[in-house]
Amino acid sequence: MNNYQSARQQYSFEDIYQQYTPLVHGMLKRLHIHSNHEDFLQAGYIGLWLAYQHHDSEKGPFPAYAFLRVRGEMLTMLQKDANYYDRHSFSSNDQEPAQVRIETESWMPDVDTLAPYLNKLSDREQRWVIAHAVHDQPPRMIAANYNVSVETVKGWRKGALAKLRKYVK
Repeated sequence: MNNYQSARQQYSFEDIYQQYTPLVHGMLKRLHIHSNHEDFLQAGYIGLWLAYQHHDSEKGPFPAYAFLRVRGEMLTMLQKDANYYDRHSFSSNDQEPAQVRIETESWMPDVDTLAPYLNKLSDREQRWVIAHAVHDQPPRMIAANYNVSVETVKGWRKGALAKLRKYVK
C-alpha cells in the first residue's frame, strides 16, 4: 500500500485553497495566458476543487493530482476560447456586408432594363438571365422551377454569357 492520505481527510478546502493559490497563479504564467486572468483563475480554482473532491490516495499524492487538474481545466478553457474565436469572426466593419448587400439590391436590373439584351438569347437563356439577374436565384432553384437538372441550367448560363459577351463587345 502507500502512505498517502486523501486531501479531504487531512485538510479543509480553505487550507488547500491557501496552500495551492501559488500553483493556480503560476499556471497562468506557465501556460502563457495574457488575457482574461480572472476567468482562467476561476477555472484553475475549479480544477483545484475537483482535485480536492476526487483525489484517490491509492493512485498517488495530492500535489501531482492537483497540478494535473488545475492545468487541465485551464487548457480546456483555452481550447474552448480558441474554438469560439475560430468559429466567430469579429471585425470592426461588421456593418459592411449588410451595406454591400443593400447597395447590390438597389442596382439589380429589372426585365425592362434587360429587354434589349434578351432579344439576342434563346427562350431558355432568357429564363436563366431573368431568374438569376432579376430574381437572384441560384442554379439549383432555377432547375427546380423549370423541372430540369442543374447541369441543364448551367448550360443555359454558359450559352447566355457567351452570347452576351459578344453583344457587349
